[in-house]
Amino acid sequence: MSDYQLSAIGSLIEGTRGFTENNGEWLVRYLRLQSLFVYFQYAVALVRAQEENIAKMAGGQHKNFPTHAGYEDCLLKIYSSTVNAYSNIRTCLETTRTLIREIGEGRYDAEFKKFRDGWGRWVDEIIERRDRVSIHPAQHVNQITWKPQSWIDDGRVTFRVIDPVNSVASRSLTLHPRKDLEELRAYLTELSGHLARLWSI
Repeated sequence: MSDYQLSAIGSLIEGTRGFTENNGEWLVRYLRLQSLFVYFQYAVALVRAQEENIAKMAGGQHKNFPTHAGYEDCLLKIYSSTVNAYSNIRTCLETTRTLIREIGEGRYDAEFKKFRDGWGRWVDEIIERRDRVSIHPAQHVNQITWKPQSWIDDGRVTFRVIDPVNSVASRSLTLHPRKDLEELRAYLTELSGHLARLWSI
């Protein structure tokens, strides 16, 4: 299966399509699902780019490149695709939050509440990680994310987050795009089943 595929969301999109004519609520749902699908694919493309550039590195060897500039360019692509993958993963998660909020808590059943409780912490952690490396600096005045410290062959990249006011609060932050992308796929697949039930599709 191509990792661009997200069959559960694709099925939900098709399921909502027939309700969109002359119905604003269903049209908004349909468009949100389309957006969710597209941003998931953006995230996949960036994770693929990261993995392709890690493969070129073959353990971080300068000898794989004719020039040091070529090596630095590949390294920069590893780091930038990592950061930008999380921006698109975050967009997916914020879109799901909107879809969930629009259902209304009064319509949540026991199964859906269990789903939210089970995934809630993971969603919060992913958004917090992305915000540490990609949000506007003015929104984290006491936290400066410095250049990456390291990367390893499985795609993990570690950044240094510096607190200029309290150095003790400084810490490292590790991103693992492929792992979190596949977690996102599982989350969206499970969410799709709940939405189909709650929307009576």
